Amino acid sequence: MKLHSFFESLRELRTFLLLFTTQALSSLGSAMTSYALVIWAYQQSGSALSTALLTVSSYAPYVVFSLFCGALVDRLDTRRTMLVSDALAACTTVAALVLLQTGRLQITHLYLLNALNGLMNTLQQPAATTALLPKSQYQRVGGLRYLSSSLSGLLTPVLAMALMTLGGLRAVMFADLATFAVAFMALLCFIRIPKRQTGSPHESFLDSTRQGLRFFR
Repeated sequence: MKLHSFFESLRELRTFLLLFTTQALSSLGSAMTSYALVIWAYQQSGSALSTALLTVSSYAPYVVFSLFCGALVDRLDTRRTMLVSDALAACTTVAALVLLQTGRLQITHLYLLNALNGLMNTLQQPAATTALLPKSQYQRVGGLRYLSSSLSGLLTPVLAMALMTLGGLRAVMFADLATFAVAFMALLCFIRIPKRQTGSPHESFLDSTRQGLRFFR
């Protein structure tokens, strides 16, 4: 009976698990690139402050825009939002790789690229939908997300340093782009996300934002 229940849960979650697994893999690749760039920046400048500002530039968009992105994403097509966010985040890695290959990569470039990447992640996180889930699976998926986050934090420095040792910063960036390609193609070709019900269609963007701020307060 328990085995039957397990396979039944897998059938209910198969589309979500495909989305979740590929997006988690892509997030791991992005985290590896961010970690490797911090190491590279410190090797170039020797300044702890300049490398710390790389992290600040990544997370500043979360702080500034996270209160508004939820209301914005509710008005956009979820799948398209995720595809565009993924693609633009990958473009930041491509830009950094091109600059590195041509010998023009500087820490100031990384501040701008990190900020853009952080903004795309800020848009993508509210778009990561539960519309693919039956309500009975919410608790299991919550635990799965927590496990994925913990594994990513554990594996990021290990894998990033291993790739840097074998092939340098370029190897980490190529691995990031490979994980992006897997996640992008899975979302583009195999996943259809139902349209979410987001409350009153007449509610304005500002009203939605105020409602979120009231709930937060």
